[in-house]
Amino acid sequence: MGLMDKMKQAKDMYGNMKKIQEEVDKIQVTGFSKNNEVSVTVTGKHRITDIKITNKLNNIDLKVIEKHTLDACNEALSKVDKEIKSKMGSMMNLPGGFKLPF
Repeated sequence: MGLMDKMKQAKDMYGNMKKIQEEVDKIQVTGFSKNNEVSVTVTGKHRITDIKITNKLNNIDLKVIEKHTLDACNEALSKVDKEIKSKMGSMMNLPGGFKLPF
């Protein structure tokens, strides 16, 4: 493989990575606590954009609310990570079952 081929390959890889980043930026997922009383929305950049707590938790111990919020955050982050891996795998044309190192 000559220098020109390697330069073209690098340019193509850069273009793919830019497309992947644009797709990741569009990702938005919502995670829920086990009882669905708390929901948390996270973007592909791992930014929390919304937290909703139902009125059913008004007179509940603060520790319970904290646990439900933590559960919802963890589920949302897990979902966004899976979505990112899926987008990256499909856009990089990886073979099925290929595991990314992150």
